[in-house]
Amino acid sequence: MIRIGFAYIKGGTGKSTLASSAVLYLNAAVAAAGLIDTAPIPVASLMLAAGTQPGVYAGREDVPVAVTRTPESLDAAIRALEKMKVSIAVVDLPPMPKTPRLDVAVVVADGPGLEFLPEFKADAAHVVLAANMVDKLDGRYKNLANSAVALPYSSAVAKAYAKLTPAILPHHPKAQTLGRWKKAFLQLMNKVAEHVKK
Repeated sequence: MIRIGFAYIKGGTGKSTLASSAVLYLNAAVAAAGLIDTAPIPVASLMLAAGTQPGVYAGREDVPVAVTRTPESLDAAIRALEKMKVSIAVVDLPPMPKTPRLDVAVVVADGPGLEFLPEFKADAAHVVLAANMVDKLDGRYKNLANSAVALPYSSAVAKAYAKLTPAILPHHPKAQTLGRWKKAFLQLMNKVAEHVKK
């Protein structure tokens, strides 16, 4: 099973928002995907309309959601999703200085949090920096990630988060007209999908 983790050393950067949207996108466009919520407060699970206590649930769009509330139970959650014939595990991780072993780490940093990048270690074959609520990136971060995407601030995404709804839901991934955030999100998913298909 391919492990795609959304992680960072700092909280409040948008990890749960991106993880909940990513699992819906990957499940619809790439392969069977499920979410593992390892955060003590399982916001990504709530955004997928699943339970919040440890266990496995059916979330939005019938996406399987495994809630552990701790990264130490990640392997057990992976085994639970494997029994459900899921080939991609999207893992929402709590703030931590280093990730568990992943195939792809999506490092979600907001503008103020970019200064903490040198202190964060992603244990992954491929690292993508998702600079959330940032209009553009400069080259300072090239040594810390294989690739990077800037996701601009979007009031629509903020409203979706306030309603505990994944931002990707209101618009189909292949919509003809896309806002700036949606275009950046699809660019991020394309970078992630490149490494899922290898």
